[in-house]
Amino acid sequence: MAKTIIAGGLVPIIEPEVSIDSPEKAQAEIILHRELSAQLDQLNDDRLVMLKLTLPEQANLYSDLIAHKNVVKVVALSGGFPLMQACEKLAANNGIIASFSRVLTDDLFADQAQADFDAALEKTIEPIYQASRS
Repeated sequence: MAKTIIAGGLVPIIEPEVSIDSPEKAQAEIILHRELSAQLDQLNDDRLVMLKLTLPEQANLYSDLIAHKNVVKVVALSGGFPLMQACEKLAANNGIIASFSRVLTDDLFADQAQADFDAALEKTIEPIYQASRS
């Protein structure tokens, strides 16, 4: 599918999520890394992708993908981790930035007062921002 999107002149976002509850999460990430690398190495230099990946068990597992000539950016899914655990994992992975939709909205509700909504959002955004600076 990504190659079809590339052929249309766009940059696909490839999002192969690994479940944080999988007992084989670390092994699945190693397989995913190997397969992503193999596919990226087959792309022509002008073919670009973004990767949206679950934060890995092994810190900096995806560092070579971040530096790959065909990768525009690697962003991290919170994957269902609680906020502070997701931020710790993000901070341990240099060069990856957050794409935390699930954890970003955990404390937000439609019927919140605006001040409460703003405070909850600020409380969540600050640690995500700090963790993304690594």
